[in-house]
Amino acid sequence: MGRTRLAGLLLLAPVLLGGGCSDPEPGAAAPTPTPATTTGAGAGLTAELRQSSLDVARGQMQVWVENRTGAALLPTSVRYVDDRLPGPLVGERLREVPDGARFGFVLALPQRPGCGPAASRRGRQKVRVRADGGRWSAPVDDETDVLGRHLAARCLERAVDRAVELRWLAVRHDGRRGSTATMVLEARPSGTPGHVVDLDSVSGTPLLGAAGAAHWSPGVRVASDGPVVRVRLEARAARCDDHVFMEGGGSTAFRVGLRLDGEPGQLLVRMDDRVSASAVAFVRESCGL
Repeated sequence: MGRTRLAGLLLLAPVLLGGGCSDPEPGAAAPTPTPATTTGAGAGLTAELRQSSLDVARGQMQVWVENRTGAALLPTSVRYVDDRLPGPLVGERLREVPDGARFGFVLALPQRPGCGPAASRRGRQKVRVRADGGRWSAPVDDETDVLGRHLAARCLERAVDRAVELRWLAVRHDGRRGSTATMVLEARPSGTPGHVVDLDSVSGTPLLGAAGAAHWSPGVRVASDGPVVRVRLEARAARCDDHVFMEGGGSTAFRVGLRLDGEPGQLLVRMDDRVSASAVAFVRESCGL
């Protein structure tokens, strides 16, 4: 969305992030034995999609492939096929999967997908693996609909972008221990008439929360051809331990509940590096760390 960094959506349903905020990175390669020779659909492979908060921040997901072929597989290509996409997603970080092991392969998600009816119609989901010993394919388990949530997020983002750009400005604070800070969410209209965005709620993160409330409730309306609106939110440190600074990609990504021309949705509006640094500095000083 313009300069806004958005990565996620809850459109009338809670976001589920597969393995949570700290799914492990794909494992290291093992020594290479003789490749498998079994071929055929579903022969010895199972697969599932996962997405951690770090994956969300990086615009990717992972397909985890379990090898039950009876021998090690050294893929030369891993491709994820989905009817909602015009073509396959190509797996990265190819390495050997020993027999009985399960490894994750990174899939870069499309940042400007098609947003027609096909984007919301769930159908075939398969992984195709090619190795020196043959070719394998298997259906992909995707209980949390990782790709569907991404497509919905990007399509909502593009729709909101026609009305306003949302971004965080630097966190303001006085540096005193135990103090609060002011977070500023800027809504910059596109100038195109005919759209209205209502900013209804902003959820906290493990780093920052609303002062004296469970979440922020701005209740602000922004017209697509109106003036720039800056929403000021009083914030406090959500936690005062070192672990908060080791959270995944969600520590400075805030879920904004909004209505675009009356239709509800939620976008994850992420602070850029400079603004994130000001947020972290506030928490450290407020907590006396």
